[in-house]
Amino acid sequence: MSLVHSPAFRVFEFEAKLDDSFIAECAKNAIAPLETLNETPLTGWSSPRYLVDGEITPETCRAGKFAHLFVSTAQRRVPAALLAVYCRKTEIELVKEKGPQALNRATRKEIKESVRKQMVKRMPPTISGLELAIDMDRSIVYTDAKTDKQVDSITMAFHQAARSALVPLDPAGAALRRFGVQAESLSPSVFTPEDNGDFVVNDLGLDFLTWAVWRHDVGKTEFTGPGGAAVSFSVDGPVALVLEAQGAHHIALREGAPLASPEFRSALLAGKKVASVRLSFTIGDDTWSGTVSGPTFTFSGVKPPATDSNRAESATFADRMGRLQAWTDIFMSFYGAFLEARTDEGAWKKQLSSIRAWVPTIKVRA
Repeated sequence: MSLVHSPAFRVFEFEAKLDDSFIAECAKNAIAPLETLNETPLTGWSSPRYLVDGEITPETCRAGKFAHLFVSTAQRRVPAALLAVYCRKTEIELVKEKGPQALNRATRKEIKESVRKQMVKRMPPTISGLELAIDMDRSIVYTDAKTDKQVDSITMAFHQAARSALVPLDPAGAALRRFGVQAESLSPSVFTPEDNGDFVVNDLGLDFLTWAVWRHDVGKTEFTGPGGAAVSFSVDGPVALVLEAQGAHHIALREGAPLASPEFRSALLAGKKVASVRLSFTIGDDTWSGTVSGPTFTFSGVKPPATDSNRAESATFADRMGRLQAWTDIFMSFYGAFLEARTDEGAWKKQLSSIRAWVPTIKVRA
């Protein structure tokens, strides 16, 4: 269960107010028993107990204020290499019987489909699942679905059960829903000392992470977090930078001190912006850290303060999710501090000037 043990997740919001009737709706589309699996994949909701557990009830799927479920898929697949072997064997037998003229493109296609149908029934099931932790009080979904295909899968399943759409809290979505800022209304920002002309990445998430690295490097490491709490932050590698223009579009710096490397400074001077970096937040004695992807606000390798694991599984999950929720709230407060400056024309002009002056002066470790 990745949200508990090695969290990599995205955050979505929805408009509906849910209760246990949502779990009952999910139960209507629970995954069918594995024993019924044939050539057609099985897809449906499952409980967190195991990936093909179709017993969807509040007892199996509630953890405090969270509904904890999976959208699971079970299917039989013939490995490509194995399929190729048996197809070739059949083709050789056909040539022996009827001669080389019997083997053409259409025949090969028929052989492949026939062999696949014969073999698929003997293949062991492949089982996968996309995890959702649904905060019923705040109408928020935390999920390990990251690719477009995975997001489409959970979005369709969730909409069917909740009659509500999922809205990603990516840079544009979070800006609009949390802070009332329309991303498309903001003009592109150039961070290089000289204007790059057409070669500028107009992406609010990349601007935010580049701004965060600048703030940390110049010592502006505090901001106001949720509830007015004083938060200090730091940044660290690995770091990725991107600019879809001339030369290398994407570079990743991992070893040593990436943020104090000549490669990092050179990339910024060339017009690249920070696409991912590791952020740490500290409030009092508690520290959260995780890697942030700027384009999507996907969080990976998140480490919240330690939790007591010597409790019931549902209680441990709810506590762990509460701490991941705290990470998200702190992160959004930091993003809000960026948007406050970004939407203030005078303040942003000053900060932009400071960032442009900072880039060529980044200290490089020998």
